[in-house]
Amino acid sequence: MDSLVRLLELAYSSGSVYISDVMHLGFRREVQEEESWLSFLRGWCVYVEDRLAYLDAVIFELELCSNHMSVAQVLVQLRNGDDVVFVDAIMYFKVIRDFEADKLAKLHLFLQISTMHVGLRREFAGRFSAV
Repeated sequence: MDSLVRLLELAYSSGSVYISDVMHLGFRREVQEEESWLSFLRGWCVYVEDRLAYLDAVIFELELCSNHMSVAQVLVQLRNGDDVVFVDAIMYFKVIRDFEADKLAKLHLFLQISTMHVGLRREFAGRFSAV
């Protein structure tokens, strides 16, 4: 039933009684939906890149404090054994950073494949409209 409703909506929206015009509009809408998905993926990649930059900054600061305890002493009151806390924190944030970097690499791969897929859909819609 949903398919029939969608087909009727496409026929009405196309303003044509010819099935080729209706199908062309349907293919164009498919391409538009895919392009909005690509836009979402690009935004997600930017978010993960910003998160990586933040994690890099945190790791840098922790390593600086760990390597130069006098710097850390200016910032916080240190106790016996806090050097272990710095090492643990550095390892923790590096694991998170590695996970986020892996996620970003996979997102970029998915974005690349999705872009190629949209290109094929665009090409198909273009060929279909020429019929």
